[in-house]
Amino acid sequence: MSSSHFLDSLSDVKSGRVSLPQSCADAIAAAITAGDYAPGAQLPAEEQMASNLRVSRATLRDALRQLQDRGLIIRRHGRGTFVAKRPIRKDLNRNFGITAMIRSGGYQPGTRGLEIRNETADRELAQSLGLAAGDPVTILERVRLADDRPVVWSSDAMPRRFLDVARAMSAADASLYGLLFKLHQITVYRGVAELSPKSASASLAARLQVKRGAPILYMKQVDYDGSGTPVLCSVEYHVSDWISFTLERVGPGTAVEP
Repeated sequence: MSSSHFLDSLSDVKSGRVSLPQSCADAIAAAITAGDYAPGAQLPAEEQMASNLRVSRATLRDALRQLQDRGLIIRRHGRGTFVAKRPIRKDLNRNFGITAMIRSGGYQPGTRGLEIRNETADRELAQSLGLAAGDPVTILERVRLADDRPVVWSSDAMPRRFLDVARAMSAADASLYGLLFKLHQITVYRGVAELSPKSASASLAARLQVKRGAPILYMKQVDYDGSGTPVLCSVEYHVSDWISFTLERVGPGTAVEP
């Protein structure tokens, strides 16, 4: 393993911002992300990695435990340490649901902790859904799984007339978009999303099986039907080590000013 990624992170250690095991874990993660090791590839023996990174084996083992908790590596007793499958990539140029996103990454989608609640819309939610504050809404919350690994916690809010859609959800992880069409003949034509980085709260950390304070990708999206009527307001928290977002940016081409 090249030690360049590790050496780049030494300034963080010297400044006291992160621990040595954390810096070591970040270096190995960076090497995996850079393609130094392919998905499914076996990492070098602990002794070799510790020597390359100039750390003790105890420090390396702590770093490997962190990477295992983050889902980046798999440690198999008697066989060694292997790189996990590549993170799921979500193409922001296309509007499709989490179920389809997980399948497109080669994983089996699933659901855990499905909860349905009937509430009244606060001012912010009412504005997102084109309702009046206090109007009835249905909230659907669940943890989304990829091969039984939690990768997204989502909260979907919809007008109460779509309660049957929420109730039709099952452990088979049916698509909300699909159920909106099947039960109400509503097709989602576009979605408007906002993204920002967050850190995992205690409750999110428990749901997503990450450490408290771990980086999380937050996305809020409002979906619209063909007439421009909002039908769904979703809030999603994505495990950053497992899901990355891609976006194609066009231009500026010849329109660049001198």
